Amino acid sequence: MSIVSSTIAGWFQARKKSSSATSPVHWTTHDSNLTIFSCLSRPSTTRRAPPAELILQILAHPTRWLLLHYLTSPSTQISQEERPIITLPPFTASQIPFLRRLVFRFRSGDQGFSWDRQNHGTYAGSWTWFEAVVRKEHHRHDNDEDEDDNGAADLAHEEALTIDGGVSEDEDEEIVLRWELQRNRHASSELEKYEVVFEEGDGKFEELKAAVRGGDVLELRACARYGAWVNYVEEASIEVWCLDDLGSWGTSR
Repeated sequence: MSIVSSTIAGWFQARKKSSSATSPVHWTTHDSNLTIFSCLSRPSTTRRAPPAELILQILAHPTRWLLLHYLTSPSTQISQEERPIITLPPFTASQIPFLRRLVFRFRSGDQGFSWDRQNHGTYAGSWTWFEAVVRKEHHRHDNDEDEDDNGAADLAHEEALTIDGGVSEDEDEEIVLRWELQRNRHASSELEKYEVVFEEGDGKFEELKAAVRGGDVLELRACARYGAWVNYVEEASIEVWCLDDLGSWGTSR
């Protein structure tokens, strides 16, 4: 058995021993991944055990990802403002390399009328929309990195960063980056469902991973501009999926 196999097998055994024999076991995707690793790493009479690196690639498949966050928003309406309707907990530096997918969902519509009849039923000329925003907390911190060593580098990185959607010039909000996700259909009489996915390999997702730092937060903002325009949000949610970091789980739990 390789060093990787024996190490993870040790974590698996320690996790089993830490559970009381009389307590119910609540299995998670992480528990399942450890079990799969333990089973696959044992040779049988007809085959050798696959290399630990191959098993880890199997566990890196999207079907084995963990749901890191799932937050929802109650129904609301926005008029002439940009309002955060969902704010995730701050990311830690150790989570960022393992991020794999962000899913934004919302059911929404505008006020259902406008003077601009030629754009009715399209997304043109619509002044209600949604944005994804990454911003710093006012007391940005990172327990996994030395702030003195990395502060200057982080600042230079952010000043040099230019992406679609841009780096905010609003110093009060300390926005790192923002993207427009979706406009509501112009003057639609019905609410519609939308889903926007950022995932590994997608340009925006890779830019987000390069820009975000420990202590940054991700927001979903509902927006409306100009008089009479109203963004009616019936429901909204954000999902954050990550790769199962077997090593950090084994040492921190």
